[in-house]
Amino acid sequence: MDLTAFFAAFTIILLAELGDKSMIAVITLSSKHPKRLVFAATILALTLVSAVGVVVGQVLFDYVPENIVTIGAGLLFLAFGILTIALPEKRSGPKELKDMRWGAFWSTFALMAMMELGDKTQLSIIALSAEYGEPWLILIGSVLAFAVVTLAGVLLGAEIGKRVPERYIKLGSAAIFIIFGLMFLAQGLFGLELL
Repeated sequence: MDLTAFFAAFTIILLAELGDKSMIAVITLSSKHPKRLVFAATILALTLVSAVGVVVGQVLFDYVPENIVTIGAGLLFLAFGILTIALPEKRSGPKELKDMRWGAFWSTFALMAMMELGDKTQLSIIALSAEYGEPWLILIGSVLAFAVVTLAGVLLGAEIGKRVPERYIKLGSAAIFIIFGLMFLAQGLFGLELL
């Protein structure tokens, strides 16, 4: 069994989410709500958003020519890499929760799902699923990466921000996106099998 799709999804999502707005929201939410509740609601929301991305990506894999998907994925990953470096990260936290009356679990679920819909990680999941045609491996790799980041946010809280400068996390994420983008472009344009 080729696990390339799993490792690609796990690595990209893990690095993209470290220090991302959703991780910061988890850290903040964990300071106000029970940690298990925040973890469970967050993982449920991120799994749902990831599943939607995998389905969209699988449809692309089934109906769009492979080289078009590969070139599109390459361009998308390059754009994410450049935007990760160029754009400041918007901070989002539990302030939005004050107006929600669904309780801590559903408020956390709704906030995390809304934050990730159309986010670079969901678009990455779509691109990876369209590229590899391995929806279960992409979903498992993505959810596992989300679980690691969420658990780190819940357990470590603000310590992560104190110990690892955000610019290093941001640059590492950008580099991974650019590397995967260049590899996908080389594969789509020149037929080089790098992944």
